[in-house]
Amino acid sequence: MKKFLFAAAWVLAGSASAADFDEIKERGTLRVAVAALSPFVIKAEDGTLSGFEIDSTKALGEKLGLEIEYVEKPFCDLAEAVLSGEADMIASGYSNMPERRRLLDFSLPYHDTEYFLVMSRAKAKTGKTLRGMNRSDISIGFQHGGVSGMVAQGEFPGSDLKGYSSFTGILDALQAGEVDGAVLFEPYLEMARKLDGVKHVVPHEFALTRTIEAFATDQNSDELHEALNEWVIEKDLAGYWDELEAKWFSDKYAVASAPPPYACPAAVPVN
Repeated sequence: MKKFLFAAAWVLAGSASAADFDEIKERGTLRVAVAALSPFVIKAEDGTLSGFEIDSTKALGEKLGLEIEYVEKPFCDLAEAVLSGEADMIASGYSNMPERRRLLDFSLPYHDTEYFLVMSRAKAKTGKTLRGMNRSDISIGFQHGGVSGMVAQGEFPGSDLKGYSSFTGILDALQAGEVDGAVLFEPYLEMARKLDGVKHVVPHEFALTRTIEAFATDQNSDELHEALNEWVIEKDLAGYWDELEAKWFSDKYAVASAPPPYACPAAVPVN
């Protein structure tokens, strides 16, 4: 994992006395909004949660002396869960993006992700270049409310874009031939390449975008935000984030979560 924590450590300067953290401590429970997104949050068929973020937030709870309560949402509703007060923070492979910073505060980052376009081999040969994929007879899947949607709409506005509630749904659509390609990240890229039936490839060498993932809180949650930053730095110094990445971003856990029992608005593919 890239080391970018120390350059940003100046944000810890000053103190905050927001009442929100006092209320959380009095409650004794930290409510964490999560969405099924392997390997950050893996939801088993029996409903059990595991993954990178589940490990990290349990460790956070131990550090803060708080129980962790997971608030499950579709990815597109994670921000609303915090803004409405239903959850105290987001931990779901959530990228620090300008659009999200207008509404939320982000902790120091602890992970980075690269997004690529995966395409059926036949369509990749037809389009030939990334610019060639930007055409109405090529369909591209993306996740509602996620970075893949921002990338798809920014890079391929002329394509037939189709949104899904989860990457599990995107993989199913790729296998069924409902879409020609999709904007994905690992381990979903490798999973797409291993799908039975249609052969899928990544037709470009460089990532479409690279994001950094962090915890997100309400913009008024100053004391919680500071506590998260201190903990992220502490764990980075201990090599914890690299250990989590090595554990969860491996072939053993390169699995898609069970289909979520919830859906984003317009989750059925639309043009």
